Amino acid sequence: MRIRGPRIMKHTFIRRLEYLVARFAEHTSRALRDKAGNVVLLFGLSLVPIIGFVGGSIDFAYSYRIRSHLQNALDAAALAAGREMGMTSSQSAAEDVANGVLQANLGPDFPSGVTANFNISDGTVTATANINVDTFLLGAIGINQFPVAVTSMINIAGGTFEVVMALDNSGSMSGSKIGDLKDAAKNLVNILFSNQLSSEHVTIGLVPFAATVKIGTQYASETWMDLVGNSPIHKEHFDSDVTRWAMFNAIPNVSWGGCVEVRPSPHDVTDSEPSVGNPSSLFVPLFAPDEPDTSGPYYNNYLDDDDGACPWWVSNGSNYERQRRTCKYAGEFADTSLANGTRRGPNHLCDSQPVQPLTNNQGLITSAIEAMSAYGGTNIIEGVMWGWRLLSPGLPFAEGKPYGTENHTKILILMSDGANWHGSLNNHNDSWFNAYGYHAQNRLGSSGGSTSQLVATMNTRTSQACNNVKAQGIVIYSLALEISDQTTEDLLRNCASSPSRFFTIEDSDALDDVFEAIAKEIQKLRIAS
Repeated sequence: MRIRGPRIMKHTFIRRLEYLVARFAEHTSRALRDKAGNVVLLFGLSLVPIIGFVGGSIDFAYSYRIRSHLQNALDAAALAAGREMGMTSSQSAAEDVANGVLQANLGPDFPSGVTANFNISDGTVTATANINVDTFLLGAIGINQFPVAVTSMINIAGGTFEVVMALDNSGSMSGSKIGDLKDAAKNLVNILFSNQLSSEHVTIGLVPFAATVKIGTQYASETWMDLVGNSPIHKEHFDSDVTRWAMFNAIPNVSWGGCVEVRPSPHDVTDSEPSVGNPSSLFVPLFAPDEPDTSGPYYNNYLDDDDGACPWWVSNGSNYERQRRTCKYAGEFADTSLANGTRRGPNHLCDSQPVQPLTNNQGLITSAIEAMSAYGGTNIIEGVMWGWRLLSPGLPFAEGKPYGTENHTKILILMSDGANWHGSLNNHNDSWFNAYGYHAQNRLGSSGGSTSQLVATMNTRTSQACNNVKAQGIVIYSLALEISDQTTEDLLRNCASSPSRFFTIEDSDALDDVFEAIAKEIQKLRIAS
């Protein structure tokens, strides 16, 4: 429809002109039959301004449509010239590419006579295009053409981007939804990389999130991890001064899965750099405790409470005591079967694939997207926070450029198909295990322990995280996929940097169109004026 627009509008104008001529003929015939000659005179005198007013409105609207079409085509051509210069440094090749893109976007039905010029110097592409648009009605008063001119300018050396996609990989994304999401994300990468193997202008990262985020087992010995158990949350579930690392080592069939728990407030919603001098800021490996063998609502029981290195006299005890025992982990094989939408064991809730830090290698980011799988719960706040950490110039990932870098934009694309979840339970933990631990320790800071109160507090913390990200100058696009919960839809809407950067998607088939639109808008952000 876009390339046919000018012709369709032209035909509409001609039909209007024919109508006006017919009406003029009818009024003239009536006037000539009128015996009062002054009627003819008055009608003739009024005809000129009528034609000028009506003709001017129609001709102006048509020329405006032509100008808008020409501007869009010139923007695309200038961007193409900039990309070509970045790859070949050949001005003549860049001009050839730009002219080809211009003509392709104008289409065969666009009026002839366009003249375009591309000037490439000092790292800037300046493009101009002109056309004289024929009028339809104003020719009657001596105006035969409207001159139309447009300009576009982009910075070749500047206009760099960091883009992180934080994508919901929870169990509700299974089936065609995760497949559609993969296709859409890979299409965005292709567009931003201009189908090249690498890019000098764009780096892209990926955060697949479910109930937790998997940063990757390769970071186990990093200084920003809590290596010796100094964080106040490291040993809160256990009865002895033993680290989670030691407990993982004690279980023969399990090792750390690469997921981390949420840091204590306020570090859960800030980009504070982890430091050994501030133990609360360090990242703690996720270790879900073995819950008691006794009857009751305990859903992550994966070891016998009195096995391992435990002495015979500890076979009894309260559920609180049974859960806190560290002796039971020594040499015992954990039950790691799938259950309740996740996996039993100390890596309970560690279901998503690892993050991919910012990279300009298309193969790496595409492989990470293809590896995504759908399983587990939903924790939107962790998607936001780890998306921010990938964009941040500081630890734990330092691939991001410094905040405030000239002509550089940091972008977070957040997509979820469901609500935050943290369920209460009638046991000594007061809840299911979560990235925030158990409600009994209330790391989340909820005013109450019901499921609705826990979720409401998670939503509040998520909103705070979004606000902190935006305050750092990061642009957020948020996508609500097939979400019927108004609270979650509003949460994602308010998380976006502007109303135009929030998308409601009723079917996963439309994901590709939305991701493509975002990719093209990111490209347009490189247009300086």
